[in-house]
This record gives sequence, structure tokens and C-alpha cells, in this order.
Amino acid sequence: MFFPIPEPVRRQAKSPHEVAMVNLVLFNLLMLIALLGGSFVESDSSLAPYKILGVAVPLCISLAIVAYTWVRARRAARDGPWFLAAHWRLAGIRYRILLIAYLVGTGLIGLGWLLAHAQKSAGMQDLMFIALQRVAIAPMLITLMVLVMLESGAIYQAQRGEVPDGLVKRVPPPADLAGADAEFESAPPSA
Repeated sequence: MFFPIPEPVRRQAKSPHEVAMVNLVLFNLLMLIALLGGSFVESDSSLAPYKILGVAVPLCISLAIVAYTWVRARRAARDGPWFLAAHWRLAGIRYRILLIAYLVGTGLIGLGWLLAHAQKSAGMQDLMFIALQRVAIAPMLITLMVLVMLESGAIYQAQRGEVPDGLVKRVPPPADLAGADAEFESAPPSA
């Protein structure tokens, strides 16, 4: 739904989505690359000690950005304009989707670890763990790419003064802010 939002507020409303894009593309993608690359590193390699560090550092930075977004969403809901608060909340909701995908991936990696320890031979242990680790990356990577597309669309929506209809139903705008449907926005002016 479209709203008559002043340009400075629309510009501010792009911020949560821009922060999310940096987080998704830089830190989360780096973490998944490190996780995938770590599955190819041999245990006697000079890179082996850095496998966990390559995943942990981007993960911690990403989680800090997620926490920052949630704090800003609460603060904006309490103190800021409704439109800005709605876009901070939208970014926070999408982070929940990312965290659920990471929990699923972590569960698959944990299952791989458990199944690997149930094997008697060392070769089968490595094979079982590496196979499920690589399988776990797929849902996380797919979710990451979908969220990148959604956040890029949200930047465009914020720029146009638009809030998704589902979010408008969950967080209704103030009474003095009248929204318009897309049909009315694109209709040519009558003569």
C-alpha cells in the first residue's frame, strides 16, 4: 500500500534494508563460503585451524547486525514515524526467516556430526559429516538469495512510499496517514 510520505522519511526507511543487504551479501555469504570451503580442507592442512574462525567471525558480526536491527525496530516503533518503524520491522521479520534457515542448517550439520560418530571407520565418519555439511549449506544459501531479492525490493518500496499489505495489516498506520492502492497511484490524472 502506498502512503504520502515525505522524501526524508522515505530515504531513512531505506536504511534498514541497506544494512540488511550489506549483512546478507557481505557477512552471511562470506560465512557460507567459509563453511563450504572448510568442508574441502583436509585436517592436516595449514588452513584447518582457521575453519571455525572463518565461520564464527562473520556469524558473530551478522548476529550483532541482526540484534542492532531488532533494537532499532523497537526504538522506531516507540519514537519514530510509522513508515520508518514499519520498514525497520520488515527487516527484522526477514532476519527471523534467515535465523530459521540457519537453525535448520545447524540441525543438519549436528545430525551429520551425530551420524558420523555412530560410524565405526574413520573414513565413513568423515564422509558422513562432510556430506551432511554440504547438504546443509543448500537451504541456507537458497534462503540467503531469496532474502537478498526481497530486501532489494524493499529498498525500492521504501523509496516509493510503499509498505507491504501484510505488514500494514499487522502494524496499522496512524489514522491521519491515508494509504492508497497501487491502482490509484498509477492511474492517470483526470481532465
